[in-house]
Amino acid sequence: MNTILIVDNDSIVLQTFAGLLKSQSAFLRIFSAASIPAAFDILQTTTIKVLITGLHMPEVETFELLTQAAETYPHLRIFVMTNNASAMFRTKVKQMASVVHFDHALDISMLPKRLFTELQIDYGGQLRGIGLSSFLQMMELEGRSCTLQVTAKGKSGSIYISHGKPVAAKMGLLSGKPAILHILTWENVLIDIDYATVEFEQEISTPLMNLLLESGRIVDEKQSQRVNLRQHGRYDCLVGVDYDISDWTYQCSMRDISEGGAYIETGHPVKVNQRLIMSLSSPVLERTCTIHGTVVRRDATGVGVRFDELSLQQKQVIRSLIETRCTPIPAASR
Repeated sequence: MNTILIVDNDSIVLQTFAGLLKSQSAFLRIFSAASIPAAFDILQTTTIKVLITGLHMPEVETFELLTQAAETYPHLRIFVMTNNASAMFRTKVKQMASVVHFDHALDISMLPKRLFTELQIDYGGQLRGIGLSSFLQMMELEGRSCTLQVTAKGKSGSIYISHGKPVAAKMGLLSGKPAILHILTWENVLIDIDYATVEFEQEISTPLMNLLLESGRIVDEKQSQRVNLRQHGRYDCLVGVDYDISDWTYQCSMRDISEGGAYIETGHPVKVNQRLIMSLSSPVLERTCTIHGTVVRRDATGVGVRFDELSLQQKQVIRSLIETRCTPIPAASR
């Protein structure tokens, strides 16, 4: 895994920057530390490939971290980001072979690209809104080789493709054919593509079309056997919303909704049982409402929120969104 450590003593900046990097690619695993001792605690227990610092730290502290990290971990790549750094600091940094210096104001847009280059990721972009089965069929027609990182509401798995054919897969403790069949049953997926050459043993020999048919049967069986215990029908969507916690407003994407609750993608450290206020708007009704709710579950990409009892106006806004922006979720996926 491509592990990144971000170090900054401003917790808000730390959370924001970590969230931005997480949104760039599922190939990155982000760690954060709010102090130099905390950073070295992580470095001692985790293999970190790139350290990013200097965002809002004083130059003296930043240089202390650079010096200690470079001496203790000579193979660690360090990105230091500054804004109006002193001439002495720039001179010292240029003499350190493991350090890459970014001017915070001028070079920030190049950070993801340079990060992928250092990690040897030939990043092919991120896709949403296309089914995984359709995308795999396109890759087969083109005969491309790549690694796909597939995520869907907290679940994550990898599919390795050689000349258009899936040859290996991993999802949690599963690998090979069981893993790819499990991944193929997911809906509303986010696909990250890495075209870099990767060596792996062939685990899958089944043709793609057979895999798609078999995964389709699995979905049908689940749908026929599973009893839906939800009180309200749930609907897939992609709607930009914001929510408030303790007088702070956060932006996020809502991935599904019902009259009972919603699932939102957010990189902020929201905890289970935490209270929040979501703002929803209906362009059709030209109406906005706020809905109070409680976080009832948390996963790697977002949180599930259970709404408090709704008023008639709140229900009308939700129903308007369902009618214009959503599609029903099959019972097997609920």
